[in-house]
Amino acid sequence: DEEPALGSEGRSGGDGGASSPPAWLRMLLAAHYSASKCVASGCYTSIFLMINDSVAPELRGRVNGLSMSLSSLCKAGGPTLGAVLFAWSLSSGVGPPFDVAFSFLLTALAMLSVALAACRHLAPAAARARGYLGGSSATQQLSRSRGSQELVAAQAAQSGADSVTAGEGRRR
Repeated sequence: DEEPALGSEGRSGGDGGASSPPAWLRMLLAAHYSASKCVASGCYTSIFLMINDSVAPELRGRVNGLSMSLSSLCKAGGPTLGAVLFAWSLSSGVGPPFDVAFSFLLTALAMLSVALAACRHLAPAAARARGYLGGSSATQQLSRSRGSQELVAAQAAQSGADSVTAGEGRRR
């Protein structure tokens, strides 16, 4: 008495061994697919939120347009290029690293380069913008980014608000 193979409980005798997977496996695959799509959507949204947070308001339209264009280009070209590279790696007969794993190695290299570029360029820029690096105060950042006229207006508004609250304190 041999144990039946995994997934063989739903097989019928007349189909030559081919049948649909069992219900529990289909449910598991559906749950995995749903979870992966939810995570992918969350990542996609998070990327665009970070882009909007890191760009000046007057440039957001341009940057969002560029990022959507590049995203669409990669969604269209990525699978095509990946399929061509994978087919070439199967049919070329060349040994490692250009064998079957070539397209996967190339994808891993591309992802690693993007991650390193992001760590190198985005983290310091975001930290500088929030005043974590360089010791610059918000007033100095405002004077550099928007000019001295807005700085004077902001200081006047602040001193006006301070005098109003001081006057209210004397009246009581």
